[in-house]
Amino acid sequence: MSDTVDGKSRSNCASRQEQDLVSSIMTQESLASRSILRSAFQAVILVLGASSILSAHAQSFQPVCASEAAYASLEGRGLYVQGGFSTSGKSTGQAFTIDLSQSWDAANPKYKQLPNGNPHNYSPSGITSDGKLWTVLIGYKGMRYDATSNSWSENFKTQARSTIGLTGATDHATDTMYIPNGYPNAERKTEMLRVNLKNGTTSSDRRSSPFWDQKQYATAWNPLRKSVIAVTQNGVSEYTWEKGWKSSILKGLDTIPSRGACLVSVSGGKKMALFGGVNKEDTETIGDIYILHLEKKGEERWTKASVDSNLKSQIARHSAACGSTGDQVIVWGGSTDLAPQGFQCSKQQTLVFDVNSMKWTNKYVAPKKSTARK
Repeated sequence: MSDTVDGKSRSNCASRQEQDLVSSIMTQESLASRSILRSAFQAVILVLGASSILSAHAQSFQPVCASEAAYASLEGRGLYVQGGFSTSGKSTGQAFTIDLSQSWDAANPKYKQLPNGNPHNYSPSGITSDGKLWTVLIGYKGMRYDATSNSWSENFKTQARSTIGLTGATDHATDTMYIPNGYPNAERKTEMLRVNLKNGTTSSDRRSSPFWDQKQYATAWNPLRKSVIAVTQNGVSEYTWEKGWKSSILKGLDTIPSRGACLVSVSGGKKMALFGGVNKEDTETIGDIYILHLEKKGEERWTKASVDSNLKSQIARHSAACGSTGDQVIVWGGSTDLAPQGFQCSKQQTLVFDVNSMKWTNKYVAPKKSTARK
């Protein structure tokens, strides 16, 4: 009996030991599985975290909103912006590009930070066609950004008048920047200042402009007509080095800004776009965009895009930086404040206008074959 009992006891004990062993193994396997899962989860978190950090790093630079910045544009490559009057109430030296070789949403443009230049506001600017040399004329000094060395330096000095409030028009075929009213003559009027963007040499035209006493006008180079187009309080004027100034197309332009508009060439020079500014009474900022059609000689005219009044009030601004690629106009920054020393950042910092559809859009579409050079 005792043997039977002892046998049963040994059997029960062995069963319990087996169960304990199985339970222990299962527990260990469960713990091991949990550990593996935990490690895998942590690895995923680390990867995601690293990805987020990289993403945040890529988009970490956000420029300070500014108006009256110097700007230059290269087709399919970039809108270059430097300086300007910022929300701090002071001039900034920030410099950056908006990448025009890649597509992006207007709410999140692709910025690239550059080294700060000299603080200033409303100075003329031009860049060479290869994108290597970018000149900003501040006062009498030509400050140049060299993309190869990634640095700014003083490149030349000129006898130009104070360049605050002047804008430039660049002919990329010759890498020449034209600055209306940039040079004072003996009669105390102003002439066209011409700057060679490659070597920094300057020259002037002895013929005064019809708006010789004005600043904050809008001007741009038109590659189709091989001329400078300027929109001023006096109207529209056109200039060539050989023939000087003449009155140009006014048909369809029912609102002429008194100051602070921007003008760019689009569609290979077949059209030009005029945006923003301040009205002649100097009482409000303008939210209209006009397109100058130059496709057919003798039929040149301006057309105004039809824009909803609510949208127009949101995008209205003056002294913005503007560029173009293909049939798109890119606008950055600008102010809605009309006070001489006031600044109020525009609600939507970056805007994109499609000339073909004659509508503002929320996306910039890069050209299929970008003209950007690496």
